[in-house]
Amino acid sequence: MPWWSWILIWGGLVLLLLGVLVLGAVLVLRKAAALMPEVDRLEALQRELAELAEESVEPYRRRPVALLRGGRTVRQERSEFVDRRDERREAKRERKLDRAKGLIHADPMQFRHLVDTPKKG
Repeated sequence: MPWWSWILIWGGLVLLLLGVLVLGAVLVLRKAAALMPEVDRLEALQRELAELAEESVEPYRRRPVALLRGGRTVRQERSEFVDRRDERREAKRERKLDRAKGLIHADPMQFRHLVDTPKKG
């Protein structure tokens, strides 16, 4: 092969590569252009949700340090917290038990055909 054929081959390969890259860039740009209206719609939804959240939720207010408050109020808050925690734990335990009972419930006659096989002669 003459030396100039290698230049033609590599030149063709480079042109082919550039064509593939341009085609890929065009496809990506088209997809990005189609995506922009959806992004705008999502931003509008996010703004609406943020406004609703600001309206419905009280801003967080820090409580004073427990040492500066009365012992009776701190004990009462702690007992209320413990009661709510125990209720959540009990509810979680009940849900687990209900799920487990549903999983282990089986019809005892379900596999009867395996036990009652016909006997030969």
